[in-house]
Amino acid sequence: MIELIHKLLLWIHIPFGILGLILFWIPVGVKKGSPIHRKVGRYYFITMWIVLITAFLMSICNIIMAHYMAALFLGYLAIITAYPLWYAYEILQQNKEWTDRYFMIRRVFSSVLFVSGLGMFLLGAIKFQFLGMGTMMAFFGLLAIPAGRDIFRTKAKAMDKETKLKMHIQGTIISGIAAYTAFFAFGGSRLMVGVLELHAQWMMIPWIAPTLLGLLYTGYMKRKYRVG
Repeated sequence: MIELIHKLLLWIHIPFGILGLILFWIPVGVKKGSPIHRKVGRYYFITMWIVLITAFLMSICNIIMAHYMAALFLGYLAIITAYPLWYAYEILQQNKEWTDRYFMIRRVFSSVLFVSGLGMFLLGAIKFQFLGMGTMMAFFGLLAIPAGRDIFRTKAKAMDKETKLKMHIQGTIISGIAAYTAFFAFGGSRLMVGVLELHAQWMMIPWIAPTLLGLLYTGYMKRKYRVG
């Protein structure tokens, strides 16, 4: 029964995932604030939440089926995608003064992200000793650890440091990075290894490349729109 549920979720997850990968480039590439930016951007966020919900449910299915590594990676990718996707949209709903609800949810997300990132890093470093999959686990764990800074940051300090545009651009691009990383880590890995005949060790390159390219693009967009 659980295998059937997992398969049904996968049939939903894959087409919406592909759609999300395509939609991501439209609001990122068109004029910011234009009707097409707003409309397609809204579709992108809806699509990605469907992807994340199905990913979370499939992680639970994998745990039940004792596929623990698949559950770990899928669940972790869902976490690091959900936070930027959430604040990229939610920050636009805030006025000059952030609501306590927004800041509380943000702090909860940051705490979960920090703990899961630290756990992922330690797992890759201690259990796998940075070998094979351990390198990738440690790398992605390190990406989430800086979220710990937001756990104890006050609302006043956060509001002084951040702007709506900065957080919207940053969150949207990071969610896209995570989506492409998930694609290469799961479905895309079969293409790379099977069709392109890449050795499994080389799979770390397409897993890590979206993050590095995305960070460079985030920096470019911040400079372009003069947000620090």
